[in-house]
Amino acid sequence: MKQVIQACVFILTLAAPALALAGPQLTVTTADGEARAYERQDLLEIEAHDVTTDNDYIDGTATFTGPRLSTLLQDAGLKPDDQLQVTALNDYRTIIPAHEVLDYDVIIAVLMDGEEMSVRDKGPFWVIYPMSDHAELQEPSFNDRLIWQLSEIQILP
Repeated sequence: MKQVIQACVFILTLAAPALALAGPQLTVTTADGEARAYERQDLLEIEAHDVTTDNDYIDGTATFTGPRLSTLLQDAGLKPDDQLQVTALNDYRTIIPAHEVLDYDVIIAVLMDGEEMSVRDKGPFWVIYPMSDHAELQEPSFNDRLIWQLSEIQILP
């Protein structure tokens, strides 16, 4: 038994550097249940867009950079009448109507003011609406959809 434990410790020691290199992931699940995981670099390789805006969770304005959510979900078969369940690392969930994603060019922010966001700073991924560009987005219900520490997006069947 002692040899088995020593072997496990040895294997974990070898695997530790590889595990440390793995970055945060965002999982996207289609209505059919197919899931795909994206790391920060994957999201940055999708056409990035800047959104300079304010919201209730930051002081002043900030420039957020990341792919449009509609582009990310294009291959997942996103339709305007779909509903998206978005989930944070702490399991907070809310629903975003897909038509908003399409109408307002909502992004998945990977950078804020050019810097990666840590979990402590609402990262690694944050759903961002262009709040400053549309008066109707000032409604409190839209602030509820600005999910930070985003970990999963599911297109509901």
